[in-house]
Amino acid sequence: MNLSRTPRLKMLAADLALLLVAVIWGGGFIASKEALSSLSAFGVMSSRFLLSAAVMFLLFHKQILRGTGREIRYGVIIGAIQFIAFIFQLNGLALTTVERHSFLVTSYAIFVPFLSVALAHNPLRRRDVGCALLAVTGLALLCLKPGNLTPTLGDVLSLMAAICFSIQIVYVGNFIKGADMFSMTFFQLLTPGLLALPFSGLPDTLICAGENALIGIAYLVLLNTVFAFSAQNIAQQHTSDSHASLIISMEAVFGFLLAVWFYNHGVSLQECLGSVLMVAAIVLSNTKK
Repeated sequence: MNLSRTPRLKMLAADLALLLVAVIWGGGFIASKEALSSLSAFGVMSSRFLLSAAVMFLLFHKQILRGTGREIRYGVIIGAIQFIAFIFQLNGLALTTVERHSFLVTSYAIFVPFLSVALAHNPLRRRDVGCALLAVTGLALLCLKPGNLTPTLGDVLSLMAAICFSIQIVYVGNFIKGADMFSMTFFQLLTPGLLALPFSGLPDTLICAGENALIGIAYLVLLNTVFAFSAQNIAQQHTSDSHASLIISMEAVFGFLLAVWFYNHGVSLQECLGSVLMVAAIVLSNTKK
């Protein structure tokens, strides 16, 4: 009986871990916005991931040094996807509000089922098509201002980031089974940090950064990256990529609420309706028939 309950307990633990990741990443939208007040997008990316890789090595150097070419390959591939995703995300965040950005980036929950079909040959439910249309409607309400029928550049960049993150989720959920997660995560963090370094202006820009930016970087390094990425990679070994994307996408809800509170922003009825439709699409797209 204990053995039969083990998979359920692992799935429950994975769900709780992913929900905690969503809470942390929700706060990460604010931390990133604060970091961008003193650093460029490449500066934030390089300092965040290189410092995170250093912390990972200090904590898990034995596992990392035992890593094989398999962990290095997986980590570099995921890290390269992240590098592209964060270029879109950080530049998009600099050009739009935290509330809108948090919902746009987490629309990856809609893309994941379709990319899972294309990349991993997983079955596609007909319900996913309807949910995608519902999400598009929500995105339109969220992004398109009255009198302006075109999204802002920040909105477009944020949506591109969502597509990249959905590729990452599908890859982690389907192609890295059995790898050492700590070793792989180290190379996953090291790769975007090194790729961004030549364009970052570090270390001078980090030394001259303001207090809020440094606090934002510290949050991004310790919680948003070292803890959250490790937890995500481990938890996704015990659940499907679509189910994981549903739980992680709750970061939009937490990011939206925290940003409204932190920045004291007003929210229009149109934005509220668009947000509700997006959350509804995310939930319905991952609900069993």
